[in-house]
Amino acid sequence: MAKMDKSEVAKALFQLALGMGMGMGSPGGASIALTNVGAGFKPGMPAGVDTFLAKNYPTEFSPTPFHTYNVINIPGGANYNQHGKANSKVIDLAGRMQTLDEHNAAIQKYVRPGMNPKQMREALNRGLQEEKNLEAFWNESESRRPFSVSSSAVTGIRLTPDGRIEVQWKGKPTWYTFKQYPDTQAASMAAQELLQADSIGRAVMPFQRNGKLLHFKSPDVGYWNHANYDPAYA
Repeated sequence: MAKMDKSEVAKALFQLALGMGMGMGSPGGASIALTNVGAGFKPGMPAGVDTFLAKNYPTEFSPTPFHTYNVINIPGGANYNQHGKANSKVIDLAGRMQTLDEHNAAIQKYVRPGMNPKQMREALNRGLQEEKNLEAFWNESESRRPFSVSSSAVTGIRLTPDGRIEVQWKGKPTWYTFKQYPDTQAASMAAQELLQADSIGRAVMPFQRNGKLLHFKSPDVGYWNHANYDPAYA
């Protein structure tokens, strides 16, 4: 059978909601802006149409406020992100957020035209599990597939709910905030680039001091900082 387009799926879900006597409220648990797909949904719970398909990228992470990457600090000389290099293939798959298309396609994968309410419910339950099997994360505070990166200078990297990346330097409690992206998925792609840097510390090294540009012999020093700099957070 041909796959349903998004408008057909939305109509079918609405009919399902009416047929099963569902309320239009959202379920309890962790929430996401404008939708409750993900950690807060459990198959079989009463839910409205918007529960199933996401309209926007997450602006909340669960169970903690940030999506935090595992950075192993290795004291001493430069280690050149040996953990990140060893985990490069995993970072390719699990170091970023799903796109809306990936997320919604997984949820509606088993939905077909002409399904009765029971068949639709079973298809949606399978789709929700399909989404959980994706390696790229959605609204979780940690990556779905464990991996680590390493640095002698940096001790923390995290993604914020408003689409920014924050970095913590060794020995400093401050989190340094970088530019805001249009959404958390776009920010996750910039974070993924940093996770795969040959040297995380060199990549985030400030490219200027007191308004004056710093000049380095190697082009790999400060390049990520420069591309993601936000003067409002300097």
